[in-house]
Amino acid sequence: MRVKRGNDTHSRLTISAAGWVLIAFIVCAGALTWFSGWQGLASMVVVAVCALLIGFVTVLRPVTFHVDIDVPADRVVVGKVCVAQIVVRAGGRESAPTVIDLPVGDATATFLVPRLKKGQEWRESFLIPTSRRQVLVVGPAIGVRSDGLSLVSRDTVLSGEREVFVHPATVLPDYDAVGLLRDIEGVTTEKLSPSDASFHALRDYVSGDDRRFVHWPTTARLGRLVVRQFEETRRSHHVVIVDTRAQSYGGRVEDTGELALSLAASFGVEAIIADRAVTVWSHAGRFRCAVPSALLDDFTRTQFESEGARLATVVHEAVTAVPQASAVTIVTGKAVPQGEVLRAVREIPLSTHGLVIRTNHRGRPKRSTVGGVDQFILSSLDDIRRVSRVASP
Repeated sequence: MRVKRGNDTHSRLTISAAGWVLIAFIVCAGALTWFSGWQGLASMVVVAVCALLIGFVTVLRPVTFHVDIDVPADRVVVGKVCVAQIVVRAGGRESAPTVIDLPVGDATATFLVPRLKKGQEWRESFLIPTSRRQVLVVGPAIGVRSDGLSLVSRDTVLSGEREVFVHPATVLPDYDAVGLLRDIEGVTTEKLSPSDASFHALRDYVSGDDRRFVHWPTTARLGRLVVRQFEETRRSHHVVIVDTRAQSYGGRVEDTGELALSLAASFGVEAIIADRAVTVWSHAGRFRCAVPSALLDDFTRTQFESEGARLATVVHEAVTAVPQASAVTIVTGKAVPQGEVLRAVREIPLSTHGLVIRTNHRGRPKRSTVGGVDQFILSSLDDIRRVSRVASP
C-alpha cells in the first residue's frame, strides 16, 4: 500500500503558551514604554519582537519535500510482523530539518528528518502493531516545524491516511457442513448411493438393485449385469453464529472472546475457499461472505457489546433468514448458562445438523451434548481440527 501526499495538503499555525506570554509582554511593555519613555524596557520589547518575528519566519518557510508511506500489505494476521517505511524526498530545493509525526493506530511515531539536498531521499522503517485484532489507521504524516524557543509551531499535513486490517488468526477446520437432505445441486459426498446425480463407478449387479441403473453396453460386453453407482449429493449451506456479547466470556474477552471470533472466522473462510454456501451471523447482523478478505474485514471491525439479545433470538433470526441451512454452528463462551444454550439449540430445525462450540481460557477439549446436539469446550484454535473430525455430519 502506498500513501502519497494529496493536493489537499494544509497547515495549521499554533502559538505556544510561551508565545502568548511573550505577546502579552510585548503589548504591556510596549504600552508602558510609550507612556513612560523607559528606554531599557523598550530594548527588551524590541528583542522580544525580533524573537517572535524570527519564530514566524522559521515556521512559515514552505515545505519542499514529499512524503510516501509504504506498507507491504493492508491486511495482516494478528501476531505477524509487519514492517512499513516512511519515505521523504526533497523537492526542487534543499529542505531544512523537520520533525514528522505519523499516527499509527492509538500511538504516534516521531521521525527526525535531517537536512536534505535537492532530490535527496530519506527512509526510515517502523513496525505496525499487530498484537491484537483491530483496524489501524496509519497517517496522515504531519510535518512539525518549530522555532528554537518553541514560541510558534506549524503542523503541515503531508500525506493521506489508510486503514490496515489486523485480521484474527484462522485455521482450516476441515469441517464437512453437508446436511441430511439430498440435493442434486448440492455437494458431492464420499457416501455411495445406488441412485443420485453424481456418477462414481460401475459394479456388478446384486439382488435388490434398481434395474433402471443397469449399464447395458457394459452388461452386453461382459455377459453379466453391471449397474451404475453414484456418490450422494447433499445440501450444503453452513450457518455460523458467533456470540458477540462481552458477558458471554466472563470478563475474558481478550482471550476467550477473541478465540470465539477466530473459530467462527475459520469456519467461514474454509467454506468460501471450498466454494460452499456459508452465512456468518452475530448480534450485529450478517457478515459479508463473498470473499475471505471481506469476511475477515468484518470480523476485524466487530466490537463486543456490553449487552445484547439472547442467544436464542440471534439463532432464530439466522435460521429464519437461511431456511435452507444444512448445518448450524453456534460459537459462544463458557460463561453462558447451559439453559440459554439449550434454548438456542432448540431453534435449530430438525433437518439441520447442529454444533455448539464454547470457548474457555484453559483446559483440554471437552465433549458433551445439549438438546441432542454435540457441544465442545475449547481453549485453543488448533483444537478445532480434532473437533471437526468427530463432529462433521
